[in-house]
Amino acid sequence: MKGKIKSWLARYLPAEISALVGVLVGGLLADKIFHNSIATALGGVWGENAGYYGTIVFREARDLLDKHKKISWMLLIKLVRNLLVEFGPAEYLDSFIVRPFAMYFFPKLLNNVTLGLIVGKFAADGIFYIPTILSFELRKKYLKS
Repeated sequence: MKGKIKSWLARYLPAEISALVGVLVGGLLADKIFHNSIATALGGVWGENAGYYGTIVFREARDLLDKHKKISWMLLIKLVRNLLVEFGPAEYLDSFIVRPFAMYFFPKLLNNVTLGLIVGKFAADGIFYIPTILSFELRKKYLKS
């Protein structure tokens, strides 16, 4: 189990660091511009997704290129397939329901936009990673890169 946890941390921690920056930039910028809780929540979600998936896609593409040495349509199709298998089920629930709600709710509950966005991010992450890690492990077992 230790090996799996190390593998998950190596895979997801760099993306989570980028996501935390993204949620703060996106959420606080939206709050500053619009002064609206819904816009702040959506800015946080979009900023987090940009940081998280930007890092994941970059690293996944880099790893595939290191392994295969040249770009091809089949390689791009595999990249998209792998990401959809790993993140698709969790992302649908996360981006459209859980994360926007958490990033709306916690800033109001805590009466602090910055702290609320951070707490909302981590609360949503707890739900997001259950299906994501399960999908990642199934992907590694059944799909060739």
